[in-house]
Amino acid sequence: PIFILFILLVASITTTVVILHSSIHSLQLSYQGDIAKVNEHIQTVQSQQSNYVQQVKTLTKLVSESLNATDEYIHNITNAVSETQDVINQDMATVQDIQDNQSSLMAVQFAGMFTILVILVSGYHLSQHLRHMHSPVVQRKIMAVLWMTPIYSLSCWLSLVFESAEPYLAVIREFYESYCVYMFFSFLIAVLGRGDRRAVVGLLEQRADQLSRPDKCRCGPKAWKRCWQSCCNKCGKRRKVPNDLSLTESVVGGNATNNNGGPEP
Repeated sequence: PIFILFILLVASITTTVVILHSSIHSLQLSYQGDIAKVNEHIQTVQSQQSNYVQQVKTLTKLVSESLNATDEYIHNITNAVSETQDVINQDMATVQDIQDNQSSLMAVQFAGMFTILVILVSGYHLSQHLRHMHSPVVQRKIMAVLWMTPIYSLSCWLSLVFESAEPYLAVIREFYESYCVYMFFSFLIAVLGRGDRRAVVGLLEQRADQLSRPDKCRCGPKAWKRCWQSCCNKCGKRRKVPNDLSLTESVVGGNATNNNGGPEP
């Protein structure tokens, strides 16, 4: 039995080896056929790739030529557009200059018209004062103040016409404006004291009780005292003003008196 089993084992091994050899041989044959097909496919793909590369080169050449032509065309269009834009900008600048000149001319015309009107009105009032000079001391001051309007309007109009002379004309305006302030105070003195400053001071001294004492600041101790008293009045309670406010008010009141003991006007 052992021999028979050995023979059977050898036969089975031999059969297995033969079957494996035949299957390996068939697999080799199939692999060789597949490899041949793959090689043929690779050759076909390579030929197609070469054709595609040639086509791509041709298309690239065509596209580059078309791009060059397009760039040249775009460059020509850009130059034409820039030239047209320059011409339009020059025309717009010319139109703007004309419009500015017209606007400035219109402003000068309106200003000149109102200047003439102001001069006529001021001249009428000045002529009336000259015809009816009943109080020369007062009327001279009024006439000096009335000269402010024609001088100011004429200098402003000349500033519009001659722009380079505007600083010098501004100096003239400011000078005469300060002179008008001085003449206004002279007019007050002429009305109250007939030109005598001492008479005006005496008049103010006679009515010193009607004048309020001057404060250096509206938010000083008197203002705080008035605010405190108004609050107490609204609340219905009379309270004493704090000591610091009373002391400060007494100092201010003492500084506001003159040598005779009365308040300064």
